[in-house]
Amino acid sequence: MTEGKKKNSGTPRELGEELKKIILEKRLLKTITPYFERLGNFDPASGVTLNEYKNYLHDNGYNTLRDQFLVDVKTKIDARRGELDKMIRRKSQSKKEQEQEETDAYLQARLEIYDDAGQVPSYDVVGDGGIEQLKQIILIPSWGKLLGTGPFNGFYLNQPVYEIIHDNVIFLPDFALTGFEETKGEPFMFLSGVGVYYVQFRLSPGEVITDYREISGIVLPMDMYDKAQTAESLVSSKDLLMTELMTTIPFALFQAEQTKQMYLRGVVARNIFHPYREAFTQLVKLCMNPDSLSETQGLKVLSGGLNAEIPMYTNEILTEIQQPNEYARLTAGLKNIQPKLEKIVTDLQIDGLKTAIFEKITLLKKEFAEVGYPKLLDWMP
Repeated sequence: MTEGKKKNSGTPRELGEELKKIILEKRLLKTITPYFERLGNFDPASGVTLNEYKNYLHDNGYNTLRDQFLVDVKTKIDARRGELDKMIRRKSQSKKEQEQEETDAYLQARLEIYDDAGQVPSYDVVGDGGIEQLKQIILIPSWGKLLGTGPFNGFYLNQPVYEIIHDNVIFLPDFALTGFEETKGEPFMFLSGVGVYYVQFRLSPGEVITDYREISGIVLPMDMYDKAQTAESLVSSKDLLMTELMTTIPFALFQAEQTKQMYLRGVVARNIFHPYREAFTQLVKLCMNPDSLSETQGLKVLSGGLNAEIPMYTNEILTEIQQPNEYARLTAGLKNIQPKLEKIVTDLQIDGLKTAIFEKITLLKKEFAEVGYPKLLDWMP
């Protein structure tokens, strides 16, 4: 292992804490120049005027000394900022590599369990009933609770929403990328794939209205993504992540011998599938619709914000282009739907990947509708 690798070693949680310390130092660096640029207090009781004082400083070279000092300070700050930016990129990359290593180790351990049972899952082509494209199902039981921004019901058809019953997000991820918010330099997570924001709500007591928005991506501040994965666990299992804020169900789990999976099947049925069946049904309908999530419509990204401290782009759907009124119309639980995705797309540098992204979205839709969802139904007890 090289020295560089040793410096970046550690668990994803440890690397995340190191990133927080680096970001804090970047914030401190921003305050130094304004601090030194402030002029000292002039004492009017000194017996000289302010103009006399300023002229003396100028004529005797004190201003030159001060200017040179500020130049030295700024030079030192710029150099340190450059070092910190390199550290952020290096540690973020290391964090992603460590997370991938943990994922690979987890999958390998599960395969060894299957191997012992004589049930190693095989990934046949889709036509033979296997799974090729699908990796996992991500469920966010409550989008509002994940954001933690307090009660926000929003508006629907220009009327205030009385109550939100469900605000679920179900997502079939393809790949993940990390970007950095420009103002604070904090990392955020971008997930590409196929999903739906599904909401049930009331405009007045007694009635129930259902609405949804299709999405092809999710953006969350890294801190929020980590919080979702490390929240209080609802199940004791290494095969399934289920916290009060997020659940991830690997499709490989469906390949296991059913008699050995009764516990997990029951947990998923009671806590995930039956309570959120309407959202799953809406996702299937979306996947069966050949016009949904097309490249001509551009990316549609559900955004939890880029920075936990700055509310910009928080609790919105960001699109690449202006959407039809039916999609752009506000719905319960969301603050805005607007065509302002260029900031994220530019930062992630995925412009050249658009065609490949939407080709994969088409494959995910087809495979979930024809294979993935039927397998989920068969797997339910």
